Amino acid sequence: MAYYKVNIYSLILLLALCCPAPSTAQTDAEEDDFKLARNLFRDAGDYATAAALFADFIRNYPASPQLAEARLMLSRAYRQNGRCDLAVPAYEQFYIEHADHLSTADARRERAACLSQQGQFLPAARAFEEVQRRFSAGEFAASALLDAAANYKQGQDLRQAIAAYRRLLADYATSPQVHLARYRLARLRFAAGKAEEAQQLLSQIIATEPAPPEAPSALLLGGRIDLFLGNREAAETRFKSLEKRFPSAAQTDSAYLHYADHLYGLRLFSQAGDAYQKAFDKIGNATLKESALLGLADARRQSQQTREALGHYERLIAGLEPGHPAYLKARLGQAIALGRAGQFALAVGMFQGLIQIDGAPEAKDALRELGVLYKRRGDHSRSITWYRRYLQETDTASDAVRSDLAELYSSTGYYEEAIALYRKLASGQGEVAAKAQFGLAQVFEESSQPRAALREYVAYLELFPADRQSEAVRERIEYLREFTVMNQADLNRALQKAWIDELSGTPRQLAQLDVARVLFEHHDFEAAAKSFEHYAAAYSNDHYSSEAQYFLAESLLKLARQRQLEAQPGRADSLRALALQEYRILAGQPAEATSDNSWTQRAQIRLIETQAESGPDSLRLLTLEKGFAAFVVEAVEGQSPQLDQALLQLGDARRQLATTDSTRLDGAAEAYRQLRRLTPDSPLVPQALLGAGLYHAQKGQYQAAADSLERLLGDYPDNPLTAQVLFELGHIRLAQDRPQEAIARLQELRWGYPAFPKRRAAQKLLGDTYFQLGEFAGAIELYQPLVTGATTADDGGRILRRIAQAYHRLGRHGEALEAYRQVLTDGADAGLDSIYFAQAVLQLQLGQEDEAFRLFQQVGKEFASGDLAVEASTRAGHIAFVRERYKQAQQIYQPLLKHSEDPLVHGQAVLALFRLKRLEEGRKAGKNFTKRFKEATEWSQRFQLEEGQYYLRAGNYKKALAAFQKIKGGEWADDGAFRVATTLWMQNKAAPSEEGAARALEAVSRFVQEHPTSPHAADAYLRLGDYQYSLHNYLQAAGAYKRVLNAPQVARDSAQDAVWKLLKSYQGAHEYEAAHQVVNQLLRQYPEHPKTVDAQLELGIILKDKGHYPQAIEQFDELLSQQLLEANSASEARFYIGESYQNMGEYRKAIEAYYKVSYHGAKGFSQWITSADFQRARCHQSLGEHATAITVYERIVRREGGQSPQGEMAQEQIVALRRSLGNRN
Repeated sequence: MAYYKVNIYSLILLLALCCPAPSTAQTDAEEDDFKLARNLFRDAGDYATAAALFADFIRNYPASPQLAEARLMLSRAYRQNGRCDLAVPAYEQFYIEHADHLSTADARRERAACLSQQGQFLPAARAFEEVQRRFSAGEFAASALLDAAANYKQGQDLRQAIAAYRRLLADYATSPQVHLARYRLARLRFAAGKAEEAQQLLSQIIATEPAPPEAPSALLLGGRIDLFLGNREAAETRFKSLEKRFPSAAQTDSAYLHYADHLYGLRLFSQAGDAYQKAFDKIGNATLKESALLGLADARRQSQQTREALGHYERLIAGLEPGHPAYLKARLGQAIALGRAGQFALAVGMFQGLIQIDGAPEAKDALRELGVLYKRRGDHSRSITWYRRYLQETDTASDAVRSDLAELYSSTGYYEEAIALYRKLASGQGEVAAKAQFGLAQVFEESSQPRAALREYVAYLELFPADRQSEAVRERIEYLREFTVMNQADLNRALQKAWIDELSGTPRQLAQLDVARVLFEHHDFEAAAKSFEHYAAAYSNDHYSSEAQYFLAESLLKLARQRQLEAQPGRADSLRALALQEYRILAGQPAEATSDNSWTQRAQIRLIETQAESGPDSLRLLTLEKGFAAFVVEAVEGQSPQLDQALLQLGDARRQLATTDSTRLDGAAEAYRQLRRLTPDSPLVPQALLGAGLYHAQKGQYQAAADSLERLLGDYPDNPLTAQVLFELGHIRLAQDRPQEAIARLQELRWGYPAFPKRRAAQKLLGDTYFQLGEFAGAIELYQPLVTGATTADDGGRILRRIAQAYHRLGRHGEALEAYRQVLTDGADAGLDSIYFAQAVLQLQLGQEDEAFRLFQQVGKEFASGDLAVEASTRAGHIAFVRERYKQAQQIYQPLLKHSEDPLVHGQAVLALFRLKRLEEGRKAGKNFTKRFKEATEWSQRFQLEEGQYYLRAGNYKKALAAFQKIKGGEWADDGAFRVATTLWMQNKAAPSEEGAARALEAVSRFVQEHPTSPHAADAYLRLGDYQYSLHNYLQAAGAYKRVLNAPQVARDSAQDAVWKLLKSYQGAHEYEAAHQVVNQLLRQYPEHPKTVDAQLELGIILKDKGHYPQAIEQFDELLSQQLLEANSASEARFYIGESYQNMGEYRKAIEAYYKVSYHGAKGFSQWITSADFQRARCHQSLGEHATAITVYERIVRREGGQSPQGEMAQEQIVALRRSLGNRN
């Protein structure tokens, strides 16, 4: 034994000599090095040097107790020095090597911020999310989610950004960060086109009291969204609320400017000027005030208030330095205003000065404005120069500028350049495409290329059939086709041939007649009129004199129409009078006076037609009917070659007169039949078939009408009447209720005949057909072009309303609302009440009850005498009632009661009185209701329910019970029975007794037996289940909870409550198989259940209790790895992992698991740690490691105290183990 002691002492000495303790000098140096680096970092702010010193310290003292702090400050020094590339790995090393350090969470957040600074937004976002997951209960968890969402947004992963914001709103609803998250989410949803969802999020911020810091921004953004949607009234309301609630907020100043900018963008310059003036007067911020003054000057300039604008520009410029951002803008505006004021030289000088400033956007704008200025002065050549230079120096020039340049090229004869520019613009999809196509055709016309011009005009109608200029285009097409020499070379050759024929021996008078004919055929009516006039005067007794006189009148009439298209109405009227005179002279000649009587008859027909044109429609038709009836009598006897024309016009006149005088309809049919019988080979037979078809349609004989028109299409496929026939067939097929055939014909018309004069009407009819068939998307597609091309606001308004209705039917409520707003923006006056009413309905469907309520109120008050006033007021009252604003509802209902026969209005007015605690008034009103609506017996029960509810809220259980017990039978019997049970339950709760409990339980049991299908059955079963659960009657409780899940009309929250309680009941009854099925049902059917994570934990417990230990361990590990559990639940999961391993006999793994309970469980209940230590000690006992087990038990005694139950148990185990060890020794 002595030898043993000597050797021990020798060993200790040897160790002391070989491994000396750290010297005092080394310890002092280590401390000094650390303090030096720390002071440089913390006090001097010399981050670069501090980083170098910390790096040296870490290398030199790897075992230092200050190592963790050194690594942390090294990371922060790198970050503060702008070296995030070094900071990121340094932070990682810190929190990996020192996982238990208190600053681990801060380090992770700072590392994520570094990633964001580096532009690695997606990794930064994921890092912030990891911070939130690891420290979900920390005070910075919500901020971490907010930063994660912001980085996802910057990284363009908007889906994840939205998910992060929504997770923040769901998991941290009470955090101060929730309002900022809601605001940012609203911005994202608005950017994604979800304006309604954005407004709802903003409304939640605005409604919060006290107002959060984000409230002014929410009001501002909400107003801007309203402006974007075209809802100026709503925007004004929000901005006024912003001004009233936050008068000194920066957002209030911004709102003034945003509203004015919006009006300016709409080109409402006068209103914008007033808004800018208000902004200038109200805004306190100097920078915004300057912007308001600049906007005011620009708006006054645009609204032609040039002198006032110049004054504002001068005032603004006087207060700005030349380098100020607004200085050049003000100078540009001032120069434009000077040009408009006639101060040309000053304006040009200012523009030239601006042009010299390199790199300034205003320098390029000055080039454009110089072009505008010279154009206004009529100096088109110089204007072209400046426009061209502007286009050369800017890549962002608008198509409108190119269009202006093309117009200038055209006006100065640079047709090729104009054509090239117009072609490029017309081939695009921009706003100027239609204007460019029109301009292209005009250039061809001006450059004497009529065929090309005609081609482009026709192309215009094909591309833009419903555009505003389509009517003007049709007139140009008519002008080119009817009044323009399309081929001058052919005309010249024909004229040369006539002169050659004269030289070759043809009589001079015939040669002159041929020249006149050639001129007429080539549409040179002015020259033709002169030639025919000369011939008729020179050869009055000639065989061809009648022909010459007839074509003289025709030429004069053509010239009259030509001058009308040329906007010369005086000349047109004069020429028409001359033509009538010539017709009268020729028509008045006796048959024997002319060699060819046909010209006289033609003149008579033209005279009838021309005279009729000068009167109103009714007189015109009567004139035509009377004239042609007389002509036909003579023409039939004389077998006139003009008989077919006269019969056709007679039939048409009688058919049109039949719209007001049906007796004439059969006469029209007879005229058409005569034409086809007497002149079967006439080219007018197709027109007679058309007339016959329309006759049958007017008679209601639609099949005969359709047969006639279909025959026309089949027999005369290339007839010029085809487009008109297709149009009429569309109407007829619709009248036959054969819409698909109508659509086929109208679509054929739409695509095959773009120049059809009634194309707009045909497209509208096609849209109406789709609408009636419920094909609303197709209807919208057809209506939309008609709105942009509406010739009147009223016409466009009607179509816009149809578009709105179609969107409404499609469930696209936001677009429907926007269409109605567009109707109001376009200045609709008629039917405003119906528009407001429809908007209110849409607002209601979008969940915007306040706006719907306001609009219904507006209809009721502003259109009190209208058909919709009562209905609108009624709906406003219903909204107030549903939103529990009973005083407001009662006030709205009150004026309606006298005349309304709607039981709902009267009934809810009574209910409102009860809910306002006006009991006696409610009773009285209820009695009056019963007298007035004797058959509406169910309302009496509702009034009785309300009276009982009144007493129940007041705690007067006796009177409440008496009121509820009166409700027997009828629609509300189950409500009465349920309220009886509820009253007894509450009465017993207030004054518990065995007798009261028995009565309450019996009432609930009787209710579910007598009313098993009641909507209240779920609540009743839930109450029964809770009662049984409180008595530990778990299986009876489970039965009640199952009934809740199977109950009809069970609310989602009630079902979620019941399924959780069902799970706990089966667990309490140790029915683990049933519990397993329920927890799976909960996770499958209720994924959004608030206790989803708890259910997953319970699933692990159930698997453990069933002996499925590996599956249980897997379940617990999954929950812990995802960091879904709060501290106490995490301790529980770790304990059950240990218990599972222990039950499997894997004691080493069990010991490790139990140890983790204490290692990670600082924030959990201490009992889990104590229980885990007990089981850990038992595992050591099972392994025969009694000494280690004693150590663990001793730890329990120290922590819990020797006098505690746990301490006493541990001491008993220690005594037993020591006794066992003593016996072994």
